[in-house]
Amino acid sequence: MQRWSGLLWKALIVPGCVGYQLLVHSAMTGGRGSYVRLALSLLPLLGLGLWIFRSAQHKFRWTLLLAAAAIAIYIIEHEAQLGLAAAYGIPHTAIYLLLLFSFGRTLAHGREPLITGFARKIHGALPPSMESYTRQLTGVWCMFFAAQVAVSAVLFVWAPLDVWSLFVNVLNFPLLVLMFGAEYLYRVARHRDFPHASIMKGVQMFSEHKPLSDVAPSASAPGIQNR
Repeated sequence: MQRWSGLLWKALIVPGCVGYQLLVHSAMTGGRGSYVRLALSLLPLLGLGLWIFRSAQHKFRWTLLLAAAAIAIYIIEHEAQLGLAAAYGIPHTAIYLLLLFSFGRTLAHGREPLITGFARKIHGALPPSMESYTRQLTGVWCMFFAAQVAVSAVLFVWAPLDVWSLFVNVLNFPLLVLMFGAEYLYRVARHRDFPHASIMKGVQMFSEHKPLSDVAPSASAPGIQNR
């Protein structure tokens, strides 16, 4: 019974996340009342508060920052009705900038590209073709992260808010899935003799990567791992 309960929860994760993102998009484009908008605006801060309570060092400093963010979002929402956009747009940008820096700094001269390092920890010595491919793949992911930030900024400044919200809140995860899928298909066709992980395994490994932290020996690159 416990096993089936666990499987049910896992099955509900994707539709739950999709439904939540659609709710945020609907609220941001004027489809929900002010109290719903304010609640959705403060919900990410609640999640951050739980992390502060359970795991964060310097809890007092983080709590002050969290309180300041909550007040700022409330004021922005009250004055300009953009509190919801700030609550979800800022984390979207911050996460992709952190990933861009985390991946991009390893492309500097004399450093090993991040995905090359991941692959080497799994496979040991890599053939030259895979060293080249994993370096290129690290760069491709950097371009993806940069494109996410750039497109979000352009749409926020020049496009209607509902278009920006569609990109940030609705298309964000589908674009990630498309990126993984396109890379997987290309890799299978281009490097047929190299062991290939499934797309879901690549997504799992990617989600376990922590920007700006040392890579654990058990980590692996997006799409580069043995079965």
